[in-house]
Amino acid sequence: MNVKKFYEDINGNYNAALSIMMNDALIERMLAKFMNDNAYNDIIAAYQNHDLERVFVLSHTFKGVTGNLALTPLYELASIITEATRNNPNAEIANEIKKLEEVYTLVVESYQKNAL
Repeated sequence: MNVKKFYEDINGNYNAALSIMMNDALIERMLAKFMNDNAYNDIIAAYQNHDLERVFVLSHTFKGVTGNLALTPLYELASIITEATRNNPNAEIANEIKKLEEVYTLVVESYQKNAL
């Protein structure tokens, strides 16, 4: 996998990921785990079920994971969703969820393209 190109394609922070994980092999392994994780799908399902308390918990965890992986666009959206739903069971986050869906799709597509 071309890890650096992947980060460039998604506007992530390759240098931050490298400083945390120390080498491309570990970054690649952690990205593979992330791609096989259900965290994103769980956030979407919780939102569709109108369970904003669960959206908060899941997006908070997602924020941590995407932050550690330096997946900047996903991290920024997870941060916005986390703060919007923190202690706010009536938060209006439809636009943020839609954007999360778009960005997540682009990240997955870029990962698949660069994994060749």
